[in-house]
Amino acid sequence: MTVADVDYDVVVVGGGPAGIAAAFELSAYKVLLLEADNRLGGRLKSYDRGDYWLNVGGHLFPGEGSHIQGMLEKLALRTIPIPGSKFAVVFGGKFYNTSRVETYPLTLPMTVRERLGMIRVGLTMLRAVRNWHKAADSRPGETEAARRARMATYLGDRSFQQLIGKPPKRVEAIFRSSARRAASEMDVQSAGVAVSLFSAVWAGKKSTMALNLDGGSEHFGMGAAKALGDRVSLRSPVTRVAQDGDIVTVEYEHDGEKRLARARHAIMAVPAPIASRVVTGLPSDVASTIAKVTYGPFLAMGIMTDEQQPMPYDRVYATTTPDQSFDMFFNHANPMRQPGQRRRGGSLMVYSGGDPAAKLMGSSDAEITQTYLDDLYRLFPALKGAVKETVIQRWELGNIYRKPGMDFGPMLRYCERRDTKIHFCGDWFAELGNMEVAAGSAIEAAELVKQSLSPARA
Repeated sequence: MTVADVDYDVVVVGGGPAGIAAAFELSAYKVLLLEADNRLGGRLKSYDRGDYWLNVGGHLFPGEGSHIQGMLEKLALRTIPIPGSKFAVVFGGKFYNTSRVETYPLTLPMTVRERLGMIRVGLTMLRAVRNWHKAADSRPGETEAARRARMATYLGDRSFQQLIGKPPKRVEAIFRSSARRAASEMDVQSAGVAVSLFSAVWAGKKSTMALNLDGGSEHFGMGAAKALGDRVSLRSPVTRVAQDGDIVTVEYEHDGEKRLARARHAIMAVPAPIASRVVTGLPSDVASTIAKVTYGPFLAMGIMTDEQQPMPYDRVYATTTPDQSFDMFFNHANPMRQPGQRRRGGSLMVYSGGDPAAKLMGSSDAEITQTYLDDLYRLFPALKGAVKETVIQRWELGNIYRKPGMDFGPMLRYCERRDTKIHFCGDWFAELGNMEVAAGSAIEAAELVKQSLSPARA
């Protein structure tokens, strides 16, 4: 088979933020984007509901200067700021709203031992977050790939549990629920994962994820599908990707029919377990690294309500909910609340991560709904009779997290090679799943492809 036999310049496998970013970056070439689902967007998923939208997946977007923001601008999509607090907490079964996490030891009804434990862990985390941001800054002459490789080692030698020790039980429960945003437990995720997670909301003006997408997260995938047009093939799961000399063959199905695409390059923008299953012929250290990438489950429930009166959480966006059946409570109507004005109803989401999600995953939608609503009504009795719709979403590959001691170096070194035709990208290139890292790694992969293709197009 020769280069003249190819059908495409590049085949992009996966239609989440990484695959979309790669396809956009290579739009001047002959591109085919294959997505197994019937939609683009990956774990960015929502439903339009009149004045509101119902979220069941990712919902926090990065701001100005980010790759994602650049794509949203090209798609004429608008992000909106989140005015509400992200630091509310349920403690002792009661809801407490605070504007700063540093005030927890003063505002929550704790014992002296719990206050001291909270202060100790809080100082440890604040110090780690500040150092994380310093370490994350690019250095003169450093490539983004090199910066990412350096960041992969930050606090990667110990678990989050080892970093904070054994605080009092009720204090530990707060951090355990927060850590489950990484879809894993504190003793299996690296401390770097937890610090990366907390850096998004504990960093004040440096917060990296502080926006919602107006209309709901689903509009990102919808807008991308419209812009990419016939370059996209939905309902097209890939079964095998292999490099054969200078050609990459991609075997896939479309609506049950087996198909074959031949390309000069392929970009794998899928979760690591899928890439590990379908890509053949990789160097053993690279294949081993991909196989070691770990994901934890998320279980989410979107909720539409029709209450008329103000609610205790109106000025809150995110609430950590330890010792409940769900770990977090989100008020997705918060960005649309105007001072002195309150529309009827709202949009909420609760989710479980890690072990609780894994335990509930096998239950029926009705059982999960009842379990979540029982706890929700105990926290906010005024919601009884006001819930008009619920939607359960299971994310078995909910989020990627690095285990302590994970060495991602073989993959990063492979991605810098110029002799490969199969390239990789995705949110698993970070210590914690992140759509901006997904897009950034995809653009880097696309740049390598463009450098290779440019002579052929000259």
